[in-house]
Amino acid sequence: FFTGLPREDRLFLRYDVTDPKTFERWVAKIDDPRKLRLLAFSGGEVVAHGLLEPERYNWSPHVAEARVVVSEKCKRRSLGTLVLRELVDQASVRNFDKLSTHMMDSQVAARKMCERAGFSAEAELKGHVKDLDGRKHNLLIMSCNLDEAWHKMELLLADFAPWAG
Repeated sequence: FFTGLPREDRLFLRYDVTDPKTFERWVAKIDDPRKLRLLAFSGGEVVAHGLLEPERYNWSPHVAEARVVVSEKCKRRSLGTLVLRELVDQASVRNFDKLSTHMMDSQVAARKMCERAGFSAEAELKGHVKDLDGRKHNLLIMSCNLDEAWHKMELLLADFAPWAG
């Protein structure tokens, strides 16, 4: 799935999972019971990946991070929104109060999707991250209260994907 992503998309992945050593470390953690991984399939092929990961710090046990990656051929079809909706639901079931997500400032479509789902920008760290080509970008940290996010997700999906009901 990840190797099939366009280079422009892979530039923004937190880890270069196309690198064999990085991928081995990533796979070794795949059964971590604290993390929830979601995969969406189409015709036996993975077309989206979602991750719900609790914060690593003891002072934030009520916060989890959400990450979503969608294949190029399935973008602009509400699939990212559906995966994010499921992560919001699962975070609620797991008794989290707040979700965060991190992205580079140049990921405009991801930012818009998150804003529609109830996330808002909390911080922007200048020159904080590098893409796979080594170029610096600002890191945008967004978050949402789960009660508010769930309500916005319902409204969003009713407008854009009535079949998702």
